[in-house]
Amino acid sequence: MKKTPIFLIILFFLVILVPQVCAQSNSVSAEEAAVMRKTFVEYSKRYIGKAYVRGATGPDAFDCSGLVFACSRESIGVQLPRQTKAMYSYCTIIDDSKREIGDLVFFRTTGDGSVSHVGIYAGNGQFINAASDGPNSGVILSSLKESYWKNHYYQTGRFLPSAAGAADSTLDKQSADSSASAGSESTSGKLASASPADSAGDKGAHNSGFRGFLKKLILDASLNFDWNFYTASSFRMNARGVSTMLHVMYDSNAIRPGLGTMIRYDAGTGTLQLPLIASLTIGEYFRLFVGPVFSLGTAKLPGDDDVTIDQSIFPGIIGMCWQTPSITAGKVKLSLQQDIHYSVFDQTNGAALSLKNSLVSGLVFSTGVRVTLPLANVL
Repeated sequence: MKKTPIFLIILFFLVILVPQVCAQSNSVSAEEAAVMRKTFVEYSKRYIGKAYVRGATGPDAFDCSGLVFACSRESIGVQLPRQTKAMYSYCTIIDDSKREIGDLVFFRTTGDGSVSHVGIYAGNGQFINAASDGPNSGVILSSLKESYWKNHYYQTGRFLPSAAGAADSTLDKQSADSSASAGSESTSGKLASASPADSAGDKGAHNSGFRGFLKKLILDASLNFDWNFYTASSFRMNARGVSTMLHVMYDSNAIRPGLGTMIRYDAGTGTLQLPLIASLTIGEYFRLFVGPVFSLGTAKLPGDDDVTIDQSIFPGIIGMCWQTPSITAGKVKLSLQQDIHYSVFDQTNGAALSLKNSLVSGLVFSTGVRVTLPLANVL
């Protein structure tokens, strides 16, 4: 049997999965961080009332990421990525309870479930953003308590040093007046000249290291009932056993690479199967996976115990699964999932099974529940 270089596939996924971050940053005191954050937020307030234009970065119009991009660059000299999804990947994801003014709040407002909107947190549950539609559009001050934003809120990202421990820097809810704006400008200029290296190293200070990597990981586990429509002798729905999956993926936004393992009792073939899978999760609802399978027990053709078959180690299993929109329960999310997977079986002499027997033995549907835990929720 032809051997497949499994190590190449594993290496490929590891290269995708493990980000190489080596930037370093000078330390920033809590007081300096508070000044940077207040400067950033106060500066963004000056644009409240400006129009929304897709792709615009000011000064007379902005889109959501254009506003954050322009205000960060112009007020404190930090060059963020231009697009919302790239900003999300750039930031360190933090727990909502640790949110500070100047952090970024991200939302999922599109059907594919990806990060699609960003705003600047301004304190008191409010954020400054460039909204494209709704009762108010353009650059506005919105509340996380509003039903629309509450239902579409995703996570908070941090790209500036924390100001925890500094004097109270909570901002007033109202827009800054002209004197405050002028003060922001002068503070910005002083800050930029005093610590030019800080902005270049912000990402390295907060998004590097093992802890930053862990915060990008999302764990999920599922419990499934396996079934199909046929045996070797009949066409009818029949139980194929139960399975569970333990899986981890790296949150690189739209396409998330991952690794996992499954434990499957296949009543049809009478075997206990242990797949090891590499996966790609696309958006929030769809996943592809493939990997080797190690099995225990002598496999029988479902519906005909007199026929013995062999499980192929690799390629062992290939499949796809999709899930429903999730329900949040504390720090975890619950969803229903459905997958369809094909396990490769051969004759005992290594020859391929007939198409019918191959489908009877290997094509299985799984229906179950998935529990998802982003590590950023607990770290």
